[in-house]
Amino acid sequence: MPHLTLEYSANLPTPDLPGVFEALHEALATLGVGLDDCKSRAYRCEAFRVGTGAPERAFVHLTLAMLDRRPEATRATAGELALSILQEAFGAAGRDCDVTVEVRAMRANGGYFKARIASAATGGPYRDG
Repeated sequence: MPHLTLEYSANLPTPDLPGVFEALHEALATLGVGLDDCKSRAYRCEAFRVGTGAPERAFVHLTLAMLDRRPEATRATAGELALSILQEAFGAAGRDCDVTVEVRAMRANGGYFKARIASAATGGPYRDG
């Protein structure tokens, strides 16, 4: 935990996604999030429309899901840090681009379940509620 889902319009050049994810994970680590707990993925949206549909308009949106047991101030700081990283990563695209971050609080008790299936080399099963 947390889960980061990045969506961006196909009229943007694909950034260095491993670098973007590394920066996002490192930023979360400064807030006390374990690096091994971060899970990121990206989706390039081929079908999209921004505003009036002008072809030069683009978007980047990150959904950051964190457990609700993290303080609200921590979640807000995470959102601000993520926005800054995304602005830098996509800023050189030369497009009119809306960059947004949504921080979602996931229910820790009874709403989020996690198990890790580990290889024999890492010591076997892991479970975290």
